[in-house]
Amino acid sequence: MKNILTILRRDLAAYYTSPIGYIFMIVFLLVSVGLYITSFFTFPMADMRNFFSNLPILLCVFIPAVTMRVWAEERKENTWEMLLTFPMKARELVLGKFLACLVFYILTLASTITVPIMLKVLGRPDTGAMFGGYLGAFLMGAFFLSIGIFFSAFCRDQIVAFVVTLLACFALFLLGTNFIASAVDGAIPGLGSNLSRLLGVISHFDAFTRGVVELADLVYFIAWTVIFLALNIMFIEGRSRKGAKVAYATALALCFAIGMAFNWLASGQSFGRFDLTQDKIYTISDASKDILSKLDTPVQVKIYITPKDKMPTGMTQLEQDISDKLDDLKIASGGKLAFTPVHLEAANIMAEQEKMMKDKDADKDDEKDENKSIEKRMLEKGIEPFSVRAMSEDQVTNKLVYSSIGVAYKDKKEEIIPQVMPETIQELEYRLISTIYKLTRTKAPVVALVAPKEAVTIDPQMRAIYQQLGQPIPESDDPYEYLEKVLRYEKYDVQRVELTKDSPLPDNYDTLVVANPRSLNDRQRWEINRALVAGKKVVIAVQNYEWDYQMSRDGLRVNKRDENPKVNELLEFYGLGVDRDILMDSNQVPLTVQTNSLAAMLGGGTTVRFAMQMLISGDSMDPDVSITSRLSSVFYLWGSALTLDQDKLKQNGLEAKVIMNSGKSAWKVAKDAPLSRSVLEQPGPDAELKQYPLMAMVTGQFPDAFKDKPRPVWPEPEQRPGQPPRPSPPEDATVKPVTPAPGKLILLGCSEMFRKNFLQGGGGGNLDLFLNSVDAVTLGDDLIKVRGKKPIDRTIERPSDAKRNTWKAVNYAGMSSLIAAIGIVSAVTRRRSRNAYTVSFNGAEE
Repeated sequence: MKNILTILRRDLAAYYTSPIGYIFMIVFLLVSVGLYITSFFTFPMADMRNFFSNLPILLCVFIPAVTMRVWAEERKENTWEMLLTFPMKARELVLGKFLACLVFYILTLASTITVPIMLKVLGRPDTGAMFGGYLGAFLMGAFFLSIGIFFSAFCRDQIVAFVVTLLACFALFLLGTNFIASAVDGAIPGLGSNLSRLLGVISHFDAFTRGVVELADLVYFIAWTVIFLALNIMFIEGRSRKGAKVAYATALALCFAIGMAFNWLASGQSFGRFDLTQDKIYTISDASKDILSKLDTPVQVKIYITPKDKMPTGMTQLEQDISDKLDDLKIASGGKLAFTPVHLEAANIMAEQEKMMKDKDADKDDEKDENKSIEKRMLEKGIEPFSVRAMSEDQVTNKLVYSSIGVAYKDKKEEIIPQVMPETIQELEYRLISTIYKLTRTKAPVVALVAPKEAVTIDPQMRAIYQQLGQPIPESDDPYEYLEKVLRYEKYDVQRVELTKDSPLPDNYDTLVVANPRSLNDRQRWEINRALVAGKKVVIAVQNYEWDYQMSRDGLRVNKRDENPKVNELLEFYGLGVDRDILMDSNQVPLTVQTNSLAAMLGGGTTVRFAMQMLISGDSMDPDVSITSRLSSVFYLWGSALTLDQDKLKQNGLEAKVIMNSGKSAWKVAKDAPLSRSVLEQPGPDAELKQYPLMAMVTGQFPDAFKDKPRPVWPEPEQRPGQPPRPSPPEDATVKPVTPAPGKLILLGCSEMFRKNFLQGGGGGNLDLFLNSVDAVTLGDDLIKVRGKKPIDRTIERPSDAKRNTWKAVNYAGMSSLIAAIGIVSAVTRRRSRNAYTVSFNGAEE
């Protein structure tokens, strides 16, 4: 150990006795941190995945520059033989030099500490994922260092050593990318995928950046680092022995064969893992285990998938990834989940259809079910192939593949989870558990959905386009149709009602969802009050105002339209309300305003950023409530603040918990205040900046707001022009009594966020907020906890200009200036020491 430390100190000092070591550190810092910071403040997120994704290619250049001098410089300066005559063993020399390079690399990597500090100050980063990323960077750096030292021993020239190591590192990097693997597979099928599994480094590094330490990946980096160091030691030891070249070549081939064999056996396997993420998002949740433990008979799961050798390169590991996830669930269920793969090929069904087209005279009655291909039978069950992009030779083509999962329980119809892709594997636990949970229910919960539909006005230009395309011209639009669709997809029994005499609430339902109530009459408020008194679960999303942005020759015009919900007349009786003033927040989301219908179709328009377009980050949500605990952000478009009279709530025996607030830099503008562009973009001098409640959960026995009052009658429907009056059937005068029971109300001051144009394509936090709210009041917290087991984007509230400039300075110049200052101080100190030694030496001679 003493000899190893001696070499370590000697070589490490060599990096810092000249400016080159400091220059390397500063350049690496400026490039790695600079690339990350350049895009960070455009869409600020407390996540370092983008930083670590740039690291492999940077290390392919930086590591060869660090290791090129390790042995090549010894040969060039003729210190090679002298070093080998020291009373040291070859392994001590190699390990000493390797550790010196490793310490230098660790110090360089540690200089990026300003990035995690910035994320910690500005947002809520996942410290476990950051630690995993740095651990992966350390292991990959050690691996590349061992390669660089290995090649440096063969070269007399540092430039040659640099180029050879650069090519080796780049080869390992590129072979692991799907692009290169797909290109090679296009030329020689299967070769690119095999090379990626055998030699590629990216797939092993990616797991660390997610915050997962796979034992197979850990062993991969350690084993190959040890192999290259061992080969380096063998080369140094046998440099002058007779027959050393043959023995070394044999050892080289044997070591590489063992390493490649290990890679082959371990590829796609999981020998165990450590989930470092803050919320253990890659570990089966306790809620999933609880749901599976309650099964009285095993669930049968089938993986309908294209064989591995027929899959595009980027999907060759998909079956293994699905199987690994199902294995985890199988263990967690205690054997109450079983799965089997079923291999399907789209080519078979296409060939069968082609045969049927050719054989038109065949007697269809003679076609027996057992003669059908399995793909044909699966097609009848709703399992269809879908198209994905694949690279074939030098072209990008579409390929039909199967990747679906079937879930069967008892004698119920098999439920199909379609199109399971590599990027959706993390959502697979929720999709499976939610399907299992809903299969085990004896009856689907009934949700009564009250949401308005709107008449559509089509301008002549758009009408002409519809006619040219041969499409029907829409006369009405349902802005909340997506709410109904996602609830049905989640296996709820949704009954859409208008809450009128002709479309009343159903006799039996579990949850009432009221989105964007408009001009509620007494009878409608009576129906909502009756539901709350009876202990029904109610979700109300209120929209006070909508804003109309219109482009004209004079510029952008902004008009406010009052939705006039008339819901406060009921809510105020309980001690609640939706503030009629206009709420604004400094954390905003830009919107694109189309100048005309053609621009809307082509995706063009003008971008506007007004303070009513609020982005609510996770910092403003209650982390202890399942509805909001795992949400990263929601788009609170044109929403309002809530008012809570705690004294009145307490008097009524109700408990209200605010689960979402605005940002700390929010303010209100009086509802009748004159509006100008400056008012809509920034707070006035007298504005009070603070947090306002946006969403509340109220529980308890709701009092009857219509106690001792007669039931209001339904207003007569409006008579349409040119049509005779439509008499309404008489209503039953008997009012069915209800038994009071504790209820639950979720009140939200925004419904615009749930319109279909903000939910289509995934909906982000808005969709999760809606589903979490309905699930929480209807089913409980288990499914919400499972749904939350996925990475969140951890959006950061947009920092002020002063903060942005400060952190840019810290990251761009802070650590770099510190390193440069240390280098200058070190150089001055060494120079003074040399001068003092020279003076003392000359004095001694005199």
